[in-house]
Amino acid sequence: MTISPSKVCQLREASKLLLEEWQTVQQHVASTATIDCPSSPKLCQEMDVASFPAIRLYRQDGSVTRYRGPRRTAPIDAFVKRALKPSVQNVPGQQLANFITNDDYVFIAKLQGESESINSHYRDFAQEYSDRYSFGIITSGSVPSNGVWCYNNVDGNQHAATDLNDPNALKKLLNLCTAEVIPQLTRRNEMTYLSSGRSLVYYFSNNEADREAYVKALKPIAQRYAEFLQFVTVDSGEYPDMLRNLGVRSAGGLAVQNVHNGHIFPFRGDAAASPGQVDQFIVAISEGRAQPWDGRFDEGQEAHDEL
Repeated sequence: MTISPSKVCQLREASKLLLEEWQTVQQHVASTATIDCPSSPKLCQEMDVASFPAIRLYRQDGSVTRYRGPRRTAPIDAFVKRALKPSVQNVPGQQLANFITNDDYVFIAKLQGESESINSHYRDFAQEYSDRYSFGIITSGSVPSNGVWCYNNVDGNQHAATDLNDPNALKKLLNLCTAEVIPQLTRRNEMTYLSSGRSLVYYFSNNEADREAYVKALKPIAQRYAEFLQFVTVDSGEYPDMLRNLGVRSAGGLAVQNVHNGHIFPFRGDAAASPGQVDQFIVAISEGRAQPWDGRFDEGQEAHDEL
């Protein structure tokens, strides 16, 4: 596959950012390698690397696992630690409390001793997702009934599936438990959120640390309005046209879009630093006290955005 020069430049910039994180990962992981795909295109093609930067884990048995998570040190380290463990770990009762806190998302199956088919189905499911989440199992005749619990340590909640005769029960549990309160909008998931029926609260920034700070600050507000509003973060470098279409002048900012009537409400201020003002802004919109954007950028707006 031929990659255009402009695309190569974008990929190189993304690779530079990852390389900074990768240097820290190398301090924790014993065996690592770095390959420059533009300099070694045939090698990357042989390794089925169609786009970069990419992270792959190669095992001695020849199997390969692709890393799909954020390009940051901590998630990459967690990915490697999971890969070095069995996809499902047997968890003694006295170790349960520690196990359920050792990853962002942890699944625990509590099964009766004779539940072989359910046990097998759970292990197959874990094998598919063990690169992203941790899976444990407790098998005992003293377990009153079969069930699988998912602990979301990112948002501090948990969910359970007890009707394990439903072949889709585990996937439903995974989707429910791992749903982020404020996800990042990507080409892969954009239609899911754009067609959710809820109005959207966009936060634009080309800085990943800034987006993370925003998520941390706004998560309580996003949880409170989750029934009506879908909060998302957006890498402004990936969606440059979307900023102007939503009335955001600079490389970062917040805007609310009413998906039912198309009205857009740009927020004038630092959303990450002032969650209380964002809350008041949302209330003003819901009460009809905020005027929708008229599609024009005036000098006052531009000056305010640049402060």
